[in-house]
Amino acid sequence: METDLLQNTGISQHTEAQLRSLWGTGAIRLDLSIIDLQHIWLVALIQEFAFEAQADTTSADPDRIKRLLLEIIDFATEHFSLEERLTNAFEYPQHVSHKEQHHHFIEFMRSRLVDIKEGNKNSLASLVNFLMDWLTMHIQKEDRQYKDFLVQSGANLNKYFGQLIARHELTIDRAQAALYNAISGQSEVGEIINENILANVIRIWQTHNLAVHIPIIDLQHLWLISMIVELDIASKTVGTAKRQKIFNKVVAGAIEYTREHFSTEESIMEKFGYKQLPGHLKQHRAFIEMINNRQSEGTGGDPRAAQHLVEDLKEWLVSHIGIEDRNIYIALKENLHEIQAYVREMINENRLTVRKKQLDLYNQVCGIKKT
Repeated sequence: METDLLQNTGISQHTEAQLRSLWGTGAIRLDLSIIDLQHIWLVALIQEFAFEAQADTTSADPDRIKRLLLEIIDFATEHFSLEERLTNAFEYPQHVSHKEQHHHFIEFMRSRLVDIKEGNKNSLASLVNFLMDWLTMHIQKEDRQYKDFLVQSGANLNKYFGQLIARHELTIDRAQAALYNAISGQSEVGEIINENILANVIRIWQTHNLAVHIPIIDLQHLWLISMIVELDIASKTVGTAKRQKIFNKVVAGAIEYTREHFSTEESIMEKFGYKQLPGHLKQHRAFIEMINNRQSEGTGGDPRAAQHLVEDLKEWLVSHIGIEDRNIYIALKENLHEIQAYVREMINENRLTVRKKQLDLYNQVCGIKKT
């Protein structure tokens, strides 16, 4: 059992033992299968992060620490989105305050991510302690309260989750299903892949709160997200030949994105005197280097190239668009009308092109008809 579990999920023995203990004591158990599955996976990520972060300097892997932290943020937003959808659907009285706790958690995590990327080791130690305490306390108190409310109100949760599964509005990968089944002793949950690109784009956009509120920048960001989603789905559902074709398409699209989006964003920042422009430019150059490296991996036949590219692009969503680009709006929000006029000027002078597919996606996600 242990060998199979480690092979199927990639988690370590120490995390498996801790999960079994927490499950046995009821600390992470609500008896809501999908919620329990997500809690188990999130706790597993946190345990892996804590173990890696607490290793001595010779054995600690900075890249793995950063990857795990990004995965915690990414999966936590997905999990919180499901909980908020559930509590809203059944009119839980504390829905708003519960949602606010989720929001504060994600914002705190994003700020710690910035600290850790800058090499602040003290921030890493405090983050481990925070994570080890927050989730189990949140599950035991806040989550158990909404679970008790749902049960007492007679909510048909099996029907609710069944409908989500039937419509493939959830994503559960093989590792998550295998870990839940092993820890809970169940076998009812299997892999679910939501192959609807638009639905996934909307979910990512909303749960990560990625809107910068500068329409042309949001439009271009959404186009990048659509490429990430397409490649992520392909990496899980199609054969090698087709996956390689989509990988090549996404790499080409990402190169085009860097040329068009970075030019637009940098022009706006320069035009309106954005003070953090030099640091922002440095991050753009690092992104271009990353795309080139992943393209080389794919050309060299590395079977993990697509997975690596998805991971890198997701990191970009969380750490750059979700943090750095939001700072552009904060700094320039008094100039939004002038920015719109400047964008129209760039379009009229053929310095900027807005494609119909990009505009259609923006309108579908944001419900706005003008850029």
